[in-house]
Amino acid sequence: MVYKNLIVGLFAFFIVFSGGIGLKENTASASQVDPDTAYSYDVLTKDIKALADRYPEAITYQTIGTSPYGREIWAVKVGSGEKNILVNGSHHAREWLTSTLNMKMVEEYAKAYSNNTTINGFQVRSLLNDVAIWFVPMVNPDGVTLQQQGLGAFPSSTHNDLKAMNDGSSDFTRWKANAKGEDLNRQYPADWENIKHSSGKPYYKDFKGYYPMQAVESQHLASFTYETGPRSTIAYHSAGEIIYWYFNQDGNQYERDKSVVDNIGLITGYQPVSPEPNPSGGGYTDWFVDEFKRTGLTVEIGAYPGERHLPTSAFEQIWNKNKIVPLRMAQNAR
Repeated sequence: MVYKNLIVGLFAFFIVFSGGIGLKENTASASQVDPDTAYSYDVLTKDIKALADRYPEAITYQTIGTSPYGREIWAVKVGSGEKNILVNGSHHAREWLTSTLNMKMVEEYAKAYSNNTTINGFQVRSLLNDVAIWFVPMVNPDGVTLQQQGLGAFPSSTHNDLKAMNDGSSDFTRWKANAKGEDLNRQYPADWENIKHSSGKPYYKDFKGYYPMQAVESQHLASFTYETGPRSTIAYHSAGEIIYWYFNQDGNQYERDKSVVDNIGLITGYQPVSPEPNPSGGGYTDWFVDEFKRTGLTVEIGAYPGERHLPTSAFEQIWNKNKIVPLRMAQNAR
């Protein structure tokens, strides 16, 4: 009987001990970025720091400046290459699923870099040791916070002005601008004077500002772009499943960029937008293409959901379409 009890006890100990090991291993390899939740500025900040601790060989990060309400605008670098490309998300508040996408890329690329594994055939460590990828996952942290959390996340002294810019409503689901009512992606000085359909005053969407680079968030991203000198850029936006790429390129530049966007279109299934004679400017990639004479893509990741954010249920399909896009762009930059 004693022998039987001893065997049972040892077996139970083995089960518990083995379960403990399994739990630790699962915890260590568990994903940090959760695509099933509204991706907030606070979650973004926590995830950046946690991933930098987990993958110190792969990740460095810094602030590129602060928003009008004191939130850091984070930049995260994966890899060590002297050359780089630059990816960003959430110029627009309600488009925060692009921040989730940026951060999922950071996590998966850093994991592959640290483990020296491949992603869809890309040798990630070798590639990113040659061409690093900078991410600015949330260009507009104030706007995202307002869209997700409402007035309670801002000083009471601002509430009347914020509601006025939202047509008197306290429901900020449709909010697209920063918390000053400026549309950050209409703030860059690429044919800014001829931007179409500006609201004319601070508003929840489409106000191009009283002058280009009025918004500090756009200033910070432009300064960081000059500082890092990326070989190409990708600005992620939410709605349309299309790719904007053309801003008055001609000759060899046109042929180069057309070849790139056609390839990214094949990877994602998104439709490249046909060139127009007078494209409306003011966007980040408009400015980048015009200023640097390099390739800039604005990638719209989902079907238009109306004036609101994309549902988190759309993320898996979006991830599968986009997970290698920055890697392909980095490969092009070699």
